[in-house]
Amino acid sequence: MAEMSQEELLLEAFNLAMPKDKKIDTSKLGEALRSVGKRLTNENIEALKKQADSECNGGVTFDQFKKYVDEASKIEKTDDEIEKAFKVFDNGEKKGLINLATFKHSIMTLGDKLLPEQVEALFKAAGVDESKEAVDYKVFMKLLQANR
Repeated sequence: MAEMSQEELLLEAFNLAMPKDKKIDTSKLGEALRSVGKRLTNENIEALKKQADSECNGGVTFDQFKKYVDEASKIEKTDDEIEKAFKVFDNGEKKGLINLATFKHSIMTLGDKLLPEQVEALFKAAGVDESKEAVDYKVFMKLLQANR
């Protein structure tokens, strides 16, 4: 099977989020952007949805969606920024290990809070053994990179 072009990938994501009127409801914009691998905070998504609401009469066409993908590319978190965030949990030891209990608590209580079932799914997808005290943060980095 041939690899999909960027345009085909975007069109597939657009079509999955689109109802019959050939437009994505602005409330689904964040979901569509994340489905093409954009790593955005909830705050970023809300700002893009607000912009889309004012520019797109309640629905985003495919050409407008491509514009929002470009906008998202400018504001999404880079691998370096994400790695720096993980290093905060390394406690300055520079071993690349993060304390699972502290990490779990943080992602459930700070910033874009995850629900317990989301944390469980994240750990499962990363192959994390929750009985361990610490894990190499690179397992989460690989997971994030694979989802682009």
